[in-house]
Amino acid sequence: MRDLVAVVSLAALLAAPALAAGDEPLPGAVRAVLELSRQIYYAGEPLQVRISVGNEGPADVRNPVKTPLPRGFEVRAAEGKALDAEGIEKLAEASRPSTLSPGYSYSVVIDLAEHYPALRSPGTYEIRWAADGVASKTVVVRLIPQYDAAKEYRARIETDEGTFVIEFFGKAAPLATKAFVDMANTGFYDGLIFHKAVSDQFIEGGDPQGNGGGAPPFRYPADPTTIPPMAGTVLMKPVSPTPPTNGSQFIVLVRPEPTWTGQATVFAQVVEGLDVVQRISRLPTTQQAAQPYFKPIKDIRILRVTVFEKNPAR
Repeated sequence: MRDLVAVVSLAALLAAPALAAGDEPLPGAVRAVLELSRQIYYAGEPLQVRISVGNEGPADVRNPVKTPLPRGFEVRAAEGKALDAEGIEKLAEASRPSTLSPGYSYSVVIDLAEHYPALRSPGTYEIRWAADGVASKTVVVRLIPQYDAAKEYRARIETDEGTFVIEFFGKAAPLATKAFVDMANTGFYDGLIFHKAVSDQFIEGGDPQGNGGGAPPFRYPADPTTIPPMAGTVLMKPVSPTPPTNGSQFIVLVRPEPTWTGQATVFAQVVEGLDVVQRISRLPTTQQAAQPYFKPIKDIRILRVTVFEKNPAR
């Protein structure tokens, strides 16, 4: 089971370089480059950052940077508040060349979470490096809560038609539950639409392309659940006929579908707002002769998905 859970690790979910915040290219031959392995991390895990200073020009240049590399970091919360550092002034670099040859750079890697206590908490942060007239581009990183299989979770799904709440079956469907919770915490579902609605039967959402055929951010094995689908049951829609079959798309039932038992992963149940799901299912849609089939004429968006503990410790 541990190997399967690793399949849906956050690194596999959105392994991508961190996003630059749109700074203009810096003038001069000497450049500072800030690198992170990905955009999204779990809060509390190491946040290793590499800062490199190098010469991109055709001739030797004097190194203008006199400040030790670890001391040039600037970290801000989403609202622009600068974060306080601890112990970073004591860090040293292996070497600081006085002259930089063409193509030469020197660097240091540090764990920012170790020196900025605020980076142990979920949130969105901006990271930049600047010293002695040389500065990197700004990088945006998001820290999300670590998934805890021992906890019981719910999710509040806010839509254009109202809000409904689902409760996860973490023990029966551990892979699907973790995948949905992680994706929700990254904001993946926010802004997507319900791309299919069959009156008084079900609604579908979670496709990044918005037509039911979009590629998910990753795929993972289906949990073999035998829970009978009933009104309000939430299932993962298989995105491939061969394993791994599950992705990001999900179905919310409006009525019982006993013949679906064992056909797809049942991972949650609507516990509040089933009337909202029913209302979405009854909206005017395209017909079966048109593609995409049964797509609401007016886009119904998922405004926000908020994950929370069912019974948080006090």
